[in-house]
Amino acid sequence: MTVLGKATTITWAGHGTFHLTTPEGRGVLIDAWLDGNPACPEALKSSLRHNLAAILVTHGHFDHINDLVQLAQDTGALVVCQFDLVSYLAGKGIPDDQLVGFNKGGTVHVADMRVTMTNAHHSSSITENGHLIGLGTAAGFVIRMSNGFTLYHTGDTSVTMDMQIVRDLYAPELVILPIGDHFTMDPRQAGYALKLIGAKYAIPGHYGTFPILSGTPAALVAAIEEFGGTTEVIALKPGESVC
Repeated sequence: MTVLGKATTITWAGHGTFHLTTPEGRGVLIDAWLDGNPACPEALKSSLRHNLAAILVTHGHFDHINDLVQLAQDTGALVVCQFDLVSYLAGKGIPDDQLVGFNKGGTVHVADMRVTMTNAHHSSSITENGHLIGLGTAAGFVIRMSNGFTLYHTGDTSVTMDMQIVRDLYAPELVILPIGDHFTMDPRQAGYALKLIGAKYAIPGHYGTFPILSGTPAALVAAIEEFGGTTEVIALKPGESVC
């Protein structure tokens, strides 16, 4: 297994949910789908709740926020999200002092990290009582740890030239990106995305949960080679970690 050596642990909880342990030992969840997530190992559904300092929200689809309100209420974790989500989440019972709303291009300081919101090409909505509710727009995050380690979670997205801007501004060492196809990038698009970003490592996600999410890490590796990239793919299984 690849060793990053950055005092940061990254765990894939399955589908689009990832957990980070920062150099200070703080727990950070990216997108809150644990209990209903068929790819999440049972043991993680309880263990990832411990020492949770922040939950980053990329967008409002059910498979990214279904457990958000309960997790926030149970743990007191800060919820870091696009401003358009704040009033909706407050109405669901998350206290105002736990909600950190900002927008693309902005940076907030939470859990000893600097988190910058980036663009993502995707939708953001939820259906309640048969009605579709718009929840802002989709986003990604550049996350800079206190020791300088920088990672980029693209959010659910297609490939976009905005990724080249992220490379030029932040030079992330590691990228977390979707490869499943149908709702997000497929592996070939993701391989091109990594060419634009130029990161040393990549962790694929948002694949394999359902048959329709047919992308594979092997196809991502082939695409990186096709486009002349050098990014090393760290193909975690749900429940596995790299540090």
